[in-house]
Amino acid sequence: MTETRLGRRPLMLLIIILSMFGPISTDMYLSGLPRMIEDFQTTESVMNMSLYLFMLVLAFSILILGPMGDKYGRRKVLAFSLAIYAVSNIACCFTQDVWIFIALRMIQAVGGGGALTAAFALIKDCFTGNDMKSVLSITAAIGILGPILAPVIGTLLINLAGWRATFWAPASISLFCLAMSLLLPGNIPLDRYKGTVLGSLTRLGAVTKNRSFLLFMLMMCTFTGSQLAYISVSSYVYQDGFGLGTTEYSLVLAMSCILGLVIARIEDHRNVTPKKRLVFIISMGLLSLTMMCIVAPMHWTLFMLSIVPCCAITITARSFGFGILMNQHDGDNGSVSAMLNFTTFMFAFVGMVIASSFPADLFIYGVATMLAICCSVFLGSWALLRARGYGLKGL
Repeated sequence: MTETRLGRRPLMLLIIILSMFGPISTDMYLSGLPRMIEDFQTTESVMNMSLYLFMLVLAFSILILGPMGDKYGRRKVLAFSLAIYAVSNIACCFTQDVWIFIALRMIQAVGGGGALTAAFALIKDCFTGNDMKSVLSITAAIGILGPILAPVIGTLLINLAGWRATFWAPASISLFCLAMSLLLPGNIPLDRYKGTVLGSLTRLGAVTKNRSFLLFMLMMCTFTGSQLAYISVSSYVYQDGFGLGTTEYSLVLAMSCILGLVIARIEDHRNVTPKKRLVFIISMGLLSLTMMCIVAPMHWTLFMLSIVPCCAITITARSFGFGILMNQHDGDNGSVSAMLNFTTFMFAFVGMVIASSFPADLFIYGVATMLAICCSVFLGSWALLRARGYGLKGL
């Protein structure tokens, strides 16, 4: 482990919190969406833009800030990102115009992107061997606390102080992380990229030049699109469709993540080959698709259970798949982290757009459509990867 003034446990805490910036930024205010639509005097389709445009900007900011961290250092880029994130969250609390709110959410995404890419880059920067594998596994498992706790905490905040409290909270979290990030050594990463700013961005091409890496990355990231498709329409399906209250909705959303986590942890402790783990992922994906098409519209419990297999495999892919991918390139930690997170959130963006494009009474089938796309991407990429003889270390 690389020496830092934070120490091992505080550094792990920082990495875990940073890795949860995605759900903190999206899941926390979900139960307040119906009320926000009334306050902003807008529609579901416009309000959902605050979700999927956030994801789009998040993806591209990750793509840029990851390589920038390789050149200028993790501490500088992370501190800059956290400051932007805090200020934009605070600004969201004061606007009364939905379009300004959406614009602020896009600025917020820039800061969130820097936080997320730093989280994974710091794992590779500061840990090696079994330590890195252990930290990846812990962050994958504990990172799911974001989707579990964010809607529950968000609902409590909304009931106590209104939906704006769900932006004050992330602002406070980012300021706490900013204070911790200032304790990081200024020389991380040790193997600093020496070229120009444009040259640092071209390192992304070097990372994706390996076609086996690219195919496996698609396989490991794709099902996030289905999970975020579900999250983007869940408040409308549960509250408007099935008649659940805000508290009930947040608990149901958390329960689907908890059940997914339990399945993922059981799978993680099975002593199986990487190939069998891939079979598990696609099997769970097909199960989720089948349930979403057939039983999910019948009752809210069945809708919740239909997404559980998908939640399980997104956790599995992050711990198992990301560990393999991050060991393929040395000296490009920020670029590897950027590509992994960019691909993840691009799938999330696509999933949100597809699910939200369906009529409100057919949102469930929008999620099913994204699940079908994800299963197809996984199977197609796997077939091409097998044809190439895999060609990845550890697979």
